Amino acid sequence: MDEKNSILKKNITYIFFFKLISVLFVYLSVPLLIDALGVDNYGIWITVYSIFGWIYLLDLGLNNGLKNKLTIAFLKKENEVNEYITTSYICLACLAIVFFLISSLLIYFINLGNLLNIPLEEWYIKTLFFITLISFVIIFILSIYKQFFYALQKSSIVELSMMIYNGLVLLLLYLFFHYSKSSLITTTIIYGASNILICIIFTYIFFKNKNEYTFSFKNFKFQKIKELSRISVGFFIIQICVLIILSTDNLLVIILLGPTEVTSYNNAFKLFQLFLIVSTIIHAPLWALYTDAYHKKDFKWIKKTMLRLNVLFIILILFVALTIYLGPEILALWIKEDIFYDPKLLLFMGLFVIVRIFGEIYITFLNGIGKIKIQLIVSISAAIINIPLSIIFVKYFDLGNSGIILATVISISIYAIAMPIQAFSILRKKNIV
Repeated sequence: MDEKNSILKKNITYIFFFKLISVLFVYLSVPLLIDALGVDNYGIWITVYSIFGWIYLLDLGLNNGLKNKLTIAFLKKENEVNEYITTSYICLACLAIVFFLISSLLIYFINLGNLLNIPLEEWYIKTLFFITLISFVIIFILSIYKQFFYALQKSSIVELSMMIYNGLVLLLLYLFFHYSKSSLITTTIIYGASNILICIIFTYIFFKNKNEYTFSFKNFKFQKIKELSRISVGFFIIQICVLIILSTDNLLVIILLGPTEVTSYNNAFKLFQLFLIVSTIIHAPLWALYTDAYHKKDFKWIKKTMLRLNVLFIILILFVALTIYLGPEILALWIKEDIFYDPKLLLFMGLFVIVRIFGEIYITFLNGIGKIKIQLIVSISAAIINIPLSIIFVKYFDLGNSGIILATVISISIYAIAMPIQAFSILRKKNIV
């Protein structure tokens, strides 16, 4: 128990430091981008980038399955580590090639401007999409290094890589926008190239420090695909559902309301994103620690950790309420642009953060021990109602972009009810609760 708490405290301390600086870099880049691109073009760029962010969910759940398998393999010091690493790399590369080919055809044949309500020349939109596609496909494969560090219970290293990435992006944005003409394509290249570079550097660091592990085609095993897929398929379906619930918001806003509304929606989201970041700081190292504790039958540590998280959650509610109240003043001071923010938008964003973080307290534990069947059912149910609710709230209740986040709040509320019940049911069977 003391060892786990020590690892957790160490990771949280480092993650907090790295994340704090990383968030500072991100927040500094937002007004820089809005000023350089304009409100409408910034909204377009956010939408395009979020669309291609979906590619990370097309790994068929392999990354999450790999994290669980590697955690146990590292713990047992098994020779299977190299087989898991090689098999995962090859599987992700094959998926990336398929995604690239299909997406390229769609970009070529579909009129993206009409589909997404983007008021730019079609050739420019296609060029923007294609460059973004190339960078995301490469990152899709290379970002697997994060699972290696997560499995080694060194999640702080992942956060260090993200801090360097965000710092590099901010520096390059400033230099390019200061000394040359700003554009959506330049912005996309900066983000993509920076991410690829960081992935290469930290992949090298892992294999350099852990030279007993290596990628080799001879270590590719079809059996490992089967082992990973047992849990990975479930994770994949959950990821697709989460994609529908959380990642379609910007797309719905631009289609239903236009690019200007994307900017106000995204800025309001970033205002509350700090709370989600704090949640990630705490939960990121917990996934592997839960896997380790459950494997070692250390159920008392699991229960004690969950109780502490619930105490922190109560404190979090107070800070979210304060942010809702002070939101307009904070946004005016930060963005310094004449953008209207509906008070309902800030209220529903706050509720979204509260409901999401409460569910994550238990989802992290359940993911760590591989108990995802109920979460799978809940995810499918939430995904089914999310988009129809968004359209109803926007078109029939005239709630604007506030209606889209309200639909998300209602959808994820199912998690906040079902996941705690399942978690306590599992612990009760272990005579802990």
